[in-house]
Amino acid sequence: MGILYETLVRLSPVHDAEILEGYRRYETALNTVLTPEQMAAYAAYIDTADEIRIFEEMTPAELASLPPEIPAVAAAVIADLDLSMENRRVVALLNQRGEHEVAPDLGPPSGTPETE
Repeated sequence: MGILYETLVRLSPVHDAEILEGYRRYETALNTVLTPEQMAAYAAYIDTADEIRIFEEMTPAELASLPPEIPAVAAAVIADLDLSMENRRVVALLNQRGEHEVAPDLGPPSGTPETE
């Protein structure tokens, strides 16, 4: 797999088959619209931020504070329903496995000790 997949693997210690498939699917979908430079910048952003976000869930201020090369990535993901769904899928899978710190947009399910 490529740089984004490897970055996502490093992001979380959870490496079950379903989540690895989610990473693969997201990277494959991104490869259809992003340049290699954009993929590298996105991977570096995730690595530096130590989290993966759902771009549509980010506030205008958060989007405005993205590193200069990332708004184009965000726009590409938001504009493509398949990319957006794969982005959400990765975050949802991480959240299902309790990895809320690296995938903060969905947060822990209500009623869990983390939300009480």
